[in-house]
Amino acid sequence: MIPIDEKEIYRYLGYGAAVPSEEVQQRIRECVSRLQKEVQPAFVCRRLPIVRPEDSTDTLKIGELTIQSHALSRNLEGCRETFLFGATLGIGPDRLIRRAQVNAIADAAICQAVCAQMIETYCDERNEELRRKVHGEGFSLRPRFSPGYGDCPLSAQRDISAALSLPKSIGVFLTDSLLMVPSKSVTAFAGIAPAADISPGNSQDSCEACGKADCLYSRIPTRGSRYRKPGK
Repeated sequence: MIPIDEKEIYRYLGYGAAVPSEEVQQRIRECVSRLQKEVQPAFVCRRLPIVRPEDSTDTLKIGELTIQSHALSRNLEGCRETFLFGATLGIGPDRLIRRAQVNAIADAAICQAVCAQMIETYCDERNEELRRKVHGEGFSLRPRFSPGYGDCPLSAQRDISAALSLPKSIGVFLTDSLLMVPSKSVTAFAGIAPAADISPGNSQDSCEACGKADCLYSRIPTRGSRYRKPGK
């Protein structure tokens, strides 16, 4: 069962640091209960070498993939290898959300927020397993970085899907518009760096790496924002 963080769900629903009414909290709990019965999480991962062509500072060759992205290049600076992974909650949540969109539109929005928190938590758990693995080898793990962050192109999803055999390995397919099905799915890189090679520019979380200033779900506080990172 995937752990639930209600404060994160509130944030995805747009409440920031505020707490919704008891009625909304109860509806959230009911949606969580239904979703926990529907999710079938799955994960696939490959450890791949990184090569930086001498004639380009923003181009990376990662296994069989070639990606041009300043943001990803910065995130993986100093790394000779990276994990490339895919994760999904399965098709069950999509079916539940579609039913809710017909019968209870408010529950559909709540289910979307719960699923966003669940897939992030599931990825965090798998990341922690990878972090412990490389820590035992004397390495550290960079924050995960997905296509669509910063200038990392969504078109990379095609090559990522092929590299991870996503349809066969975890049942994730790409549409012509590069959306993943099931929709509650994620692909990402997590760079493997020397333990002593974490600089301020590379210790950022995924929100800091993305740099999208107007994102509703950003963890980066802006002027007037009610949301703050834990401990701040």
